[in-house]
Amino acid sequence: GGQGCTAYDVVVNSEFFRTLQTDPLYREFFLTVAMEGLAEKYGLELELTGWRVLRNRRFLGSISAQNIRTRPRPRIQELEG
Repeated sequence: GGQGCTAYDVVVNSEFFRTLQTDPLYREFFLTVAMEGLAEKYGLELELTGWRVLRNRRFLGSISAQNIRTRPRPRIQELEG
């Protein structure tokens, strides 16, 4: 077998994911930014080149629906101008 590794889940909006699928340059930019963010947040040293996206397997194990919390916005906002 291969070597063990640690996996991190990155959840994105379905519409945004479709954009990533159709634009390879944008996908590469997003993945680089995501990996840099993980490296900074968890104090990791990640190799930012040589990665690959699994073609027929977008996830391993079981996947479940995720609820993304948003910050509540005030119902009344004061606008400048």
